[in-house]
Amino acid sequence: MVELLIVVAITLILMIVVFNFYNLSKLVYSSGLAQQSLQDGVNIVLSKIIEGKTEPSGVYRLAEGTSYCIGTGVACSGPSSIAELHFWGIDGTERWYKLDNTSTELIYHHPTVAYPSGSDDVIYTTPKGSILTLRFWVPNVANYPAAVVGMDVALTQSVFGRTVTGDSTTIVNLRNHP
Repeated sequence: MVELLIVVAITLILMIVVFNFYNLSKLVYSSGLAQQSLQDGVNIVLSKIIEGKTEPSGVYRLAEGTSYCIGTGVACSGPSSIAELHFWGIDGTERWYKLDNTSTELIYHHPTVAYPSGSDDVIYTTPKGSILTLRFWVPNVANYPAAVVGMDVALTQSVFGRTVTGDSTTIVNLRNHP
């Protein structure tokens, strides 16, 4: 009977060790998959901002802007915010990128024929349970010969109690910036 109890105890210990190994492998694998998915999402957000949005009157790209400002409200007259970028296209009309109040949607604001005051289009929605962080800044001009705007984008999500992040930083040259 004692030998049987010892064998059962050793078997249980081995099963617990094997279970913990597989559980840890699942956590690492799931975190890696989530991080790759978030990184793909970050790259999509950057692409959507850089490539521009199709409007009824054409495509307007940030790099074709004639001027820009970082802040909130029309013409950045609202409170200071680094999460909102306004730019004026070659048609002289203001457009902007910003996050919604829950930081789960990227919004592009543009004029339309039906709504001359503007329309908001959601151009990216985060995966369920993740948060989007968007930051614009004006880089040190001494390091860059042209007028540019910097962008940081990050997606964060909790996976099995671990915080997983995908992020990227880039700089866009605004060719026509005064």
